[in-house]
Amino acid sequence: MKKLLFFILLATISITSYGQYRWEVTGGAAFSKLSFEDVDSEYGTGFFFNAGYGYVMGVRAKTSIVFSVEVLQRNSEIDFFPTVFTPSDPVFSTEGAKVKVLQVGFNPKFRYLFGRGKDRFRPFINVGPSFRLNTSVEFGGIDLESDQYEQLVIGGVYGAGFSQMIGEMFDIMLEVGAMNDFTDNLVDVDSKFFDIYARVGVRFRIYDARR
Repeated sequence: MKKLLFFILLATISITSYGQYRWEVTGGAAFSKLSFEDVDSEYGTGFFFNAGYGYVMGVRAKTSIVFSVEVLQRNSEIDFFPTVFTPSDPVFSTEGAKVKVLQVGFNPKFRYLFGRGKDRFRPFINVGPSFRLNTSVEFGGIDLESDQYEQLVIGGVYGAGFSQMIGEMFDIMLEVGAMNDFTDNLVDVDSKFFDIYARVGVRFRIYDARR
């Protein structure tokens, strides 16, 4: 048992000493649209904040796994609300009502960087799932009850951008992409968000000589 624990410890040290670590913070705008079947809706502007830790693999730092915690506000405007809610309630019968959703979540993603490890300018792409909790859902300025919306929303994130090195330890990042939901946001209603986002941020690097 002691030999096994020693081997695991040795392997962990070897892997972590070979790898590279990057902490990053990004934020920006998210243009969200809540889609219903046979219901017109419009994009609304919200915000996106992301703080993550990346484990870089390979000697040229081309591939990495990034684990991020995120806060996301998604806004949309719809012509009318689904009749699953009480139609006599004026909140749910107002045309052009705003839907505002605040979510917190976790987004692990795979990132691939182009170019060489020593390049100061490096384009990248990333893709991964997202797991978000709806903390509040507001329609027409009134908060919905927690039993009217789903607690857990599973989706995907697909982005592309570039990083520009500024000094030995920092990068400026610019990224654009899309997010979509695989699960509904409202209980018993086909209601999925699709977002287009743009964000800028800073990445702090801790790396070895191979970069």
